[in-house]
Amino acid sequence: MDSNAAAKQNIIRLVPLLDLPEPVQMLVRDIRNEEGVRRWMYTDHLITANEHMAWIQKLKGDAHQLVFAVLDSENGAPLGLASVNAIDPHHQRADWAYYLCEGARGGLGAAIEYAFLDFIFGELGIEKLNCEVIEGNDAVVKLHRKFLFEEEGLRRSNIVKNGARTGVHLLGLSKVQWMAGREMVYHRFCRVLDRFSVSILRPDSIKAGAS
Repeated sequence: MDSNAAAKQNIIRLVPLLDLPEPVQMLVRDIRNEEGVRRWMYTDHLITANEHMAWIQKLKGDAHQLVFAVLDSENGAPLGLASVNAIDPHHQRADWAYYLCEGARGGLGAAIEYAFLDFIFGELGIEKLNCEVIEGNDAVVKLHRKFLFEEEGLRRSNIVKNGARTGVHLLGLSKVQWMAGREMVYHRFCRVLDRFSVSILRPDSIKAGAS
């Protein structure tokens, strides 16, 4: 990448949600309540301020979950969330998810996915990563597949959304697959990925491969 391209990069930071001041934590609630986000979440009601703060408090005692705010370094505004869930040190596996506010798309999702997969497999010692996507969210399934995830099944009629039962796609990716294919993925998406510089701040309390 040349210096001109580097100068035009969007600088993005992923910072542990618990490390942020309360006013910024509360701004994340606005993103969680966006219609475009709630549409594809298991919990899709409007989240109250008390519910949001209770969720944050619960994170403090959960050693098997890491939640990061996606921050625009230019103004410090939150753009979304990325999380690693159900971290299992014994089996070296975890689940993950992320979502962005409506105004933060246009390539940022791909940049987050690439950087976060590197972080999960390289920094956390995870060997198998899983994710779930609600049936109908075809764009996200397609994106995950471009990042080497494979569909491992469909839980039919598994949840209730808008008063109707719907399914959940199960996708998975191993560290072996990612390490073998990450360079190919980069070259496929380099024009998008090079528009962003994504850094991830790992909590000091979480050691690689430990709960």
